[in-house]
Amino acid sequence: MQKFRILIIIGLALTLNLFSASVLRADSIALTDLGVDNAQGSVSVGFSVVINEMAPLMEALQNGGQYEVRCSGKLYKRRLGFWDAFLAEAEYSCTVASKPIARECVVTDHRGTHTLEFTGLEEELNRFWSRLSLPMGSWDAIERGQAYRVVLTFSVTRTNVPGWVSKPLFFVSWDLVPEVVYVLDFDF
Repeated sequence: MQKFRILIIIGLALTLNLFSASVLRADSIALTDLGVDNAQGSVSVGFSVVINEMAPLMEALQNGGQYEVRCSGKLYKRRLGFWDAFLAEAEYSCTVASKPIARECVVTDHRGTHTLEFTGLEEELNRFWSRLSLPMGSWDAIERGQAYRVVLTFSVTRTNVPGWVSKPLFFVSWDLVPEVVYVLDFDF
C-alpha cells in the first residue's frame, strides 16, 4: 500500500511538472497590443508579436529549426441568440530559419527577407514583429451601434521535421508555441 501511494505521488508530481512546463513554453512568445483601426477606409486589426523569453526560441534556432509564425484573424458581427455573422478574414505568415554555423537567422514575410544575427536577436525580432496589421476589408462593412468580435489564432510551428521522424512520433508536438486563440470584442 505504501509503494502504491509513493507511485501516485510521483505520478502527480510528474504530471504537474509537465503542465507547468507547457504553460511556461506557451508564454515565451505571445501577441500584444491588439486593436482595431480604420486604416485608409479599411478595417485593420493591429497587433505585435513579443518574445517574452528568448531561451526556447534560441535553443530551437541553434539546433537548426525552421519555424513558421502564423496569425490568422477573423472578423465577426456579434448577434444575440444566433451565431456570429462572419465578415472577413486575413492571415499573417512569417518563416524563421536559422543558419547555426553563421550564427544568424533569416526571417521572411510579405515585407521581404531579413537576415538577423543571433546577438541581439530578441530585440531585433521584437522590433521586426511590432505594429503588424491584418487588413479585414472595407470599413463600410462596419455599422454604427453594432458589436463586433475579432478572433486571432496564433502559433509557432516547426516546418522542417522529417516525415520519417514525425510519422512514428505522431504524439510529439514539434511546435514552439501551440495554437493560442485571442478574442477581442469591440463596439462601434
